[in-house]
Amino acid sequence: MDLKKTFDNICALPDSIGAIMVTDAGDIVRASGDLREAHEGRHLAYLMKDVAQLVSIVMPEAKTITRVTISRQSGVSIVATPHMSHVFGVKLAQR
Repeated sequence: MDLKKTFDNICALPDSIGAIMVTDAGDIVRASGDLREAHEGRHLAYLMKDVAQLVSIVMPEAKTITRVTISRQSGVSIVATPHMSHVFGVKLAQR
């Protein structure tokens, strides 16, 4: 699946209020809705690197990270997924 199609698919997720695709370095490739600031892209890329380091320490047998979910009490979640040297993030409003 190409990167554009992957981005379009996460934009179409139910309850999506924003999506972002960034390079591993944090540069925004595409953004929509409520996730479009440059600092959000950088933080998302850094978060994935930090989580990968933490997982390698805690669970050395794990080969890859498939998804990181951050939930807030405000009813909003951010889900980040690495894919093809990019990080995809989607902001979801919880029902």
